[in-house]
Parts: sequence; C-alpha cells; structure tokens
Amino acid sequence: MTTWNQAMYFFHAAPKGYRKILFVLRHFNPKRNMTLAEYYIKTNRHLIPDGVEIWEFDGGNNKARLIEFPT
Repeated sequence: MTTWNQAMYFFHAAPKGYRKILFVLRHFNPKRNMTLAEYYIKTNRHLIPDGVEIWEFDGGNNKARLIEFPT
C-alpha cells in the first residue's frame, strides 16, 4: 500500500492531460468481501487525485476491470 500511496503522489505531480492509471493484480479478501483495490479506495480515497483510473487484473481468467468510484 505504501507503493500505491507513492503512485498517488506521482499522479498529483503529473502534468494535466496525462492519463493516470494504477494497474494492480486482483486479490479478494473473503473476510472483508472486497478486493484489495476496493479496500484501498475505501480507506485512502482522500489520496487519489481526480481522474485516476484504478484497474485490477484477474490472472485466473485473464481479464481486467476498471473499478468505478466517485470522483
């Protein structure tokens, strides 16, 4: 998560007009009933700049999905 926070800092510093994508592997936590990326958004939304896309890749079925969250 520290690395993800660092990426958010870099996204803040990136020039306007750049597409900002955080692409992570999917990891599901059955105790929380959410993926790690969903948990990151829930607990660190204040660090995520507007316009950042968070994608998670599921290696089991070779599919990626964009996680929708309010900006």
